[in-house]
Amino acid sequence: MADQKCKTARQKPEYVYLNQLNAACKTYIVRVVAEKGRDTLSSKKTVRFQTLLLKDEKGNRMRGSLFGDQIEAFEEALQYLGEYEISAAPIKFIDEKWRTELDQFPYQMAFGSRTVIQPVHPELRPIMPNYQPIASIPRTVDPDEKYDIVGVVLYVEEEPRKIEARDGKRESFVREVVVTDESCDQPLTISLWNDLTAPKFFDKLPNWAEAFQVIGFRALKPYTRRGFSMNFGMSTQIIYKPEGDRARELSNWANLFHQKILDRQTRVLEVKYLGENKKIVSIAELRRKKPSNTIQEELLWIEKRYSCTSCYKKECICTERTTFKFEASDGTGTMAFTTFNDDTERLFRRSAAEIYAIKEADDHNAFEAIQDMLSSKPFYIKVGPTSHLGQNNVLEWTLKGIELKEEPETLEVLQPFEGTSNQAKDANEKEKQQSMEQGNLEPVISTPNMKGSSEKHTQDSSFTQTLELTQGDIESLKRKKALGKTPVQFQDEETEYEPPLSQFRAKKKLFFGGMTPE
Repeated sequence: MADQKCKTARQKPEYVYLNQLNAACKTYIVRVVAEKGRDTLSSKKTVRFQTLLLKDEKGNRMRGSLFGDQIEAFEEALQYLGEYEISAAPIKFIDEKWRTELDQFPYQMAFGSRTVIQPVHPELRPIMPNYQPIASIPRTVDPDEKYDIVGVVLYVEEEPRKIEARDGKRESFVREVVVTDESCDQPLTISLWNDLTAPKFFDKLPNWAEAFQVIGFRALKPYTRRGFSMNFGMSTQIIYKPEGDRARELSNWANLFHQKILDRQTRVLEVKYLGENKKIVSIAELRRKKPSNTIQEELLWIEKRYSCTSCYKKECICTERTTFKFEASDGTGTMAFTTFNDDTERLFRRSAAEIYAIKEADDHNAFEAIQDMLSSKPFYIKVGPTSHLGQNNVLEWTLKGIELKEEPETLEVLQPFEGTSNQAKDANEKEKQQSMEQGNLEPVISTPNMKGSSEKHTQDSSFTQTLELTQGDIESLKRKKALGKTPVQFQDEETEYEPPLSQFRAKKKLFFGGMTPE
């Protein structure tokens, strides 16, 4: 609410803050810093106006406006970022439909014939641009901070681009300017919007592609949604002949390092003027690129024929992949694992295309059949320590592979899934054809032919087996290792079942993930 002391004109003016002002205030004094916008035409090109943003020492802000001839009349009275004491300026209510993001309060300050504007520091000259090197601009965005820069022009967008709002009710225009300086290898893109896209702002840059021109920008705002660039603000100005030490230093640098600037410009123009042909690079070439020879908007292509390093199906360009998360129990504890494509196919005795088709069709019967098989037919899980063991002296275990154990009388391959999609059928036919062409009569997802004896189990019973290793068993394992054979391979030559040492006195129980233990 407004303070009572600013309501009557007969009272002696007292100092107030912007949040104390409203339309009833007639006599007051407020000390503010003025940010001055550009001389602008309204959207219908009928009203000429200039926006001021006034801020007091408490951080309150209020919009002010000058119209028509007032713009020239107050040109000297209100300087950019000057500090002033203002009194007797009419305070007007702003209807909600006319408010903008600048309006902290529903009021704006107007300037009439009785308005008094007194500079707080009349001895000071107008504030000149404080040009900064591009590399010194903070990458952490403060919405209230604005920066002045000077740069060598590398690119100017030829025509404004129209940008439509998502709701389709409003359209804007944008033109980009790309500049560089000696502080940073990365060129800086500056986006200029709406009134700043008019030809009058670009007519002074006709030869930017032929001569490296140094220009300045005032009151730019950092923008970090696309890497790092800068946007215009209400007070942004383009200065075509910048002055000061910073501007002179950059001009000297541009004259001395013409080739370096030319190389940067070439990279920018290659991105801005893309041809119809893709720029294809190898992965090795991509890895050799450095920040100094890459720009934010650069697009490159890698030509690659799909080849999975896990399954080595070289003929595939695109194929289904599958994973299976499950929990293994051996009576002494449980451990969670995840099998990836080839191990999942081997475990399910199905191709990834078939598994995908079953899932898409939501075929519970097919999954129950797989569950029954996993509950009744044993398999081995190969585990090993993760790299954390060598790196951090931390022991964690990870699945390294799956090895099946089948009995000859029960060895079978499940029939292909007949789903509504032909995807699985096509994949099976293709794999079978490729297998026959290669002279392989075995199924594509092969199951090792293993001999041994184990008890048959029903759906309601989990596989449990207790193993005892004698001295003879250990000697047998040593012989297998000397022959370079795994315990599974060696079963063709021995009648008794001899598991690896990791199965010593072990019980194994597997539950199919996502199903009930039964």
